[in-house]
Order: sequence, then structure tokens, then C-alpha cells
Amino acid sequence: MDATYRQVPAHRRGGFAMPQRTASALPVTLAAVLVYLLLIPQQFNITLGGIYLSAFRVFLLGGSLYVLSNALQKNLRFAWPDLMVILAVAWIWLASYMSSGSVLTALEMGGSHTVDMGLAYFFARATIRTPTDLRRLLVLITPGIFIIGSVIAAEALGRAYILQPIASALTGQPMPINYEIRMGLLRGTASFPHPILAGIVMASFLPIFLMSGLRGWPKILGVIAGGFGVFSMSSAAMLGVVVGGGLVAYDWLTERIANVTWRLFMIIVIVLYVSVELTSNSGFYGLLIKYASLNTGSAYNRILIWDFGVENVAQHPWFGIGYADWDRPKWMHWGSFDHFWLISALRFGIPSAFFLLAATLIALVMVVTRSRDLPLHDARLLRGIAISLAVFALGLNSVTLWMGALVWFFMLIGITVSLGTPPLRRMRVYQRPARQPQAQEPLVQS
Repeated sequence: MDATYRQVPAHRRGGFAMPQRTASALPVTLAAVLVYLLLIPQQFNITLGGIYLSAFRVFLLGGSLYVLSNALQKNLRFAWPDLMVILAVAWIWLASYMSSGSVLTALEMGGSHTVDMGLAYFFARATIRTPTDLRRLLVLITPGIFIIGSVIAAEALGRAYILQPIASALTGQPMPINYEIRMGLLRGTASFPHPILAGIVMASFLPIFLMSGLRGWPKILGVIAGGFGVFSMSSAAMLGVVVGGGLVAYDWLTERIANVTWRLFMIIVIVLYVSVELTSNSGFYGLLIKYASLNTGSAYNRILIWDFGVENVAQHPWFGIGYADWDRPKWMHWGSFDHFWLISALRFGIPSAFFLLAATLIALVMVVTRSRDLPLHDARLLRGIAISLAVFALGLNSVTLWMGALVWFFMLIGITVSLGTPPLRRMRVYQRPARQPQAQEPLVQS
């Protein structure tokens, strides 16, 4: 073999091994049910007593009992992202009250984020604990995400919405999506409340399925579904597909060429980022938005949102402004704010955004570190989930998450933390060693 090819350690060689049976398939099944509930069109959501309820929120409220049961039984090992998520949710409650002065407003805002972020994260932590669990989840959800991805592609190519008009006809609720053509194609959306959410969620599945170790129809359909995200005609989704696929290809090279490593990749990225920040007038973010956006108007809007958004955060650094309108010139009449990390700081203060970003970064470090100690097929899966989360988090620089997309992002963080956490050590039952004849040499235990 050529000397430039990396030698894989003996304990990490071999193909995908069939997983052993576990005591119960219930946890993974519950996680799959939640994913399917995220795919239900919002026309089926209801408002009860001023509280906006969706199927996945009701399910997560019930699922909190399962999370609490696991916590009491100490089935989960504590990890630092757990604390970061708890602190972020707690700060949102505090900031909601401080910015509004209303207990009812704090209950509404804090409660919704507790469910969509906190419960989604810990539910994923409790149900998906091993690479085998994640593979089983992928198999279960493959039909659903493939159907949704196919609808997104069909809507784009046929220039007509399919799923949500049916949902509106059944429920009488309007379809909130604007008809928009880009590059000759309709922005496909399927069941999502916005095309950009459809695209970035579908794109997040691509690296996971590519590196899952699955074979046959689940992998093929899962990869196709992830690629269908480009039909949302969103620059964030297209970047997610291209960058996600590119990083998977780079990982393939790291296993075969000794001088190609992830450390080298990170060094190149850091040097490139610093160079752009020092030499460009618009900085790295401005340059990325300018050349990576499909629409020059939306690119300019995002730069303005960043500039004036930062000014608003500087004026309300601790508790934000809640859901009040943010200060901007009158000619900026649109109200969208396409930057998840910045709007988190704007609504609830810098601490909440810091805790959420810290949870994401620590989760990435954990899962990458853990992958070094696992067999090759499991290590690849962990790197796949790391690539998916990293690309998703990067895409949030031009996307605001809400509803099902927000829940999936925090599920993804929770799954990443679970896979990056070493399993709990169970107490071994002591067995008395068999008595050896006096004449024999004492056994030396290795």
C-alpha cells in the first residue's frame, strides 16, 4: 500500500456490524413519532386559551414525563451542554419578564421556548443514546422525509404548491406562504411554514445519511431527500447541501491520505477567516452574504439587519426587547430578521444567545472527540452528525428558526451530545474466581 495512505487502527477496521437487540424499541419509536409530527402542516395547529398548540408541542409536553423518568433513574450522564440549555431557557423566562413587565407574557414566551428548545433537546437526549439508536431512527423516518422532500421538488418543478393548499382546504386555515419564483422555479416548501426552513432542515439530513453506515433503500432515499432541499431555492439550503457534501468528501479523504487531516482543515479555515476580516471592508459575514445569496436584494437586507440588529443588541444587552419591534430606519419596512443567533440576543439578551451557542460548540467538540475511540463505522456516523450540526449552525447566520425547524435543531444538538457522551459504567457483578490447585502458578490478570 502507498505510504501516503492512512493506516486505520485495528480496533476501528471492518464494516458495519448488525446492531444487537436492546431491551426496548420504545425510545427510538417515540423519537420517530416526534419527527413525523414536525412534518404536519401548521394549518392543523390550534389556539387554545391564547396558547398556540401544535401536535409536536402536545407530544413534547407528554414526553416530559419520559424525560423526567430518565432523569430520576439517572440513565443519562451529565454533560456541559445540558447546563447551557437549562441556563438559556431560564434566562429566556427572566428576560421575557424584564422586557415586558408581564407575568403572562413571560409565561407565554418562556413556556413556548421551554417546549420547543429545552424539552426537544432533553427528549432527544433521553431517546437517542447510541449510534445504533440513531440508525434505527433514520430507518424509521426515511419514508416521511423522502415524501416531504419529493413534494418540495415537485412544487418547485411544477410551479404550484401541493401540500398546504390541501391542508388549508381541510381546515379552513389560510396558507401563509407567498408565491415566489427564483431561477425559474417555485420555492418549494411542502409542509414547512417557509421555504428556507424546508431547505435547511432537509439539507441537514444529507451528511447523516451519507455517513450513517446504512445500506439499501434507507440510505438511498435519505440521501435523495437531503438533496431535495435545494428545491427550496434558498441559498442557505444550497450551501448546506454543497458544504455538507463537501465536508463528507473531505472526511473520506482523511481516511485515505495521511497529510489530509481535520486539524489542517481547521487551520486553513481560521487563517482564511482572519485574512478576510483584516482585508475586507464588509468582513467575513458581509462577504459570505454578498456572494452566497441567490437574491442580491435579500443579501443587502441581511447586511442591514446585521448592522442595525447589532446596534439594538448593544442598547439592550442583558434582557433584549422581547417581541417588541426593533429600531431601524423607516424605509426598512419589512419585519423579518434572518439571523437566529443575533435575534436570540435581540429578544432575550446576549446571555441567552451565548448559552445556546456554547451548547452547540461544546456538543461538536464532544462528538468529534468521542468519535476517535469508536469503531470506524460508528466514528463515521458521529462525524456525520457533527458535520450536519456544524453546517446547520452556520446556516443560522441567515435563517431564523421557528416551529418544527426550531425543534429539529435542538433535537440535533441533543442527539449530538448523547453520542458524544461516554456511556454510563454499570456495576459488574462480582464472581469469585475458581480455586486453583496449590501446585499451579498464580494467574496474572491482564
